[in-house]
Amino acid sequence: MLRRVVIKAGLLFLLLNGLYFVIQPVRLLERISVYNSIVPGRLRLPFANYPTESHTVSILNIDQMLTSHVIARPKADDEFRVIMLGDSAVWGYLLSADQTQAACLNNLNLSAPDGRRMVFYNLGYPKLSVIKDLLILQQALKYQPDMIIWSMTLASLYPSDQLDFAVIQDQYDELAALQEQYQFKLFNWNPQEPDWWSRTLIGQRREIADWLRYQLAGLEWAATGIDHVVPILVPPHRTALSDSTDILTVYPMSLKTANVIVAEDLSFDVVSAGMNWAQARNIPMLLINEPIYRNTEHPIRYNLFYPHWALDSYRAAFRDVAQQRGWQYADFWDAAPPEDFTDTEFHLNAAANCRYAAKIGDFALRAMP
Repeated sequence: MLRRVVIKAGLLFLLLNGLYFVIQPVRLLERISVYNSIVPGRLRLPFANYPTESHTVSILNIDQMLTSHVIARPKADDEFRVIMLGDSAVWGYLLSADQTQAACLNNLNLSAPDGRRMVFYNLGYPKLSVIKDLLILQQALKYQPDMIIWSMTLASLYPSDQLDFAVIQDQYDELAALQEQYQFKLFNWNPQEPDWWSRTLIGQRREIADWLRYQLAGLEWAATGIDHVVPILVPPHRTALSDSTDILTVYPMSLKTANVIVAEDLSFDVVSAGMNWAQARNIPMLLINEPIYRNTEHPIRYNLFYPHWALDSYRAAFRDVAQQRGWQYADFWDAAPPEDFTDTEFHLNAAANCRYAAKIGDFALRAMP
């Protein structure tokens, strides 16, 4: 009797996992959300160093991220929808959700030339990688943007450092399809295709648990408004710099010529793919070289990341590529004074962030068709 029960249980387990493997219901589950229904949509994509205190979970699936975001709400007839892509500076690290660039811009109550309200959506995510931005853009296009603002810095464009993030590696199918189509210059392209076990019910139990925890966290977030814990003591970024002329990278960067960066050295092919998507849909895309901390007295380096030769030649390369291809581009590298930066070379304090956001708003208005 016991043997028959065990055999039947084993067969049912195999059958259940077999059906699960074929159907992949977790992908359907990711489109079900308490956000924008039981609780409001989130103002930025879920990312949490301290999940409990932040009332969120670092979800890796981009489709699920966007489903929980306010951008998933129906678009109003009088809305001019602007999505903002970029790294942690756009996301608003060490800032509350109402202090981000998008929030500051929404507080300006800007209008498009046709009278529609400009509504800005924060789709930044705390990683320096334009491939990550492209993957988010690919999903965000279905939410009917009228304009795209894409902020980046030199470190966002290193081909060697594009893929070393869990949120990118989790999008294996989408990334592999893009790489097959565009053949991007990704020098460490060797992603691991998910094995069969990771597509089973047991293999995906962590994803299912994270989905459930994220839904439950929505209730706490709706009650508190807290989605990011800002430490009381924030260590400042490094201001004492060495005399090294090296770029700070995760993996070694290959240059055509030593101590000079040209367009071919960087992932402008990734930016070009996103630009082509926008142009095919008649959506204006604005590119921004974002502000950085600058040591104005050091003879060799601007900061821990960039020696003078690297940033100066990068800015020249970006300007030339934008002019050659007709891209709308603004170089805001020095748009904030050094004292406005907090823990890194890229993060502004709350007041400075809103002052900088106003510059973005002026750029967006000037770029209107």
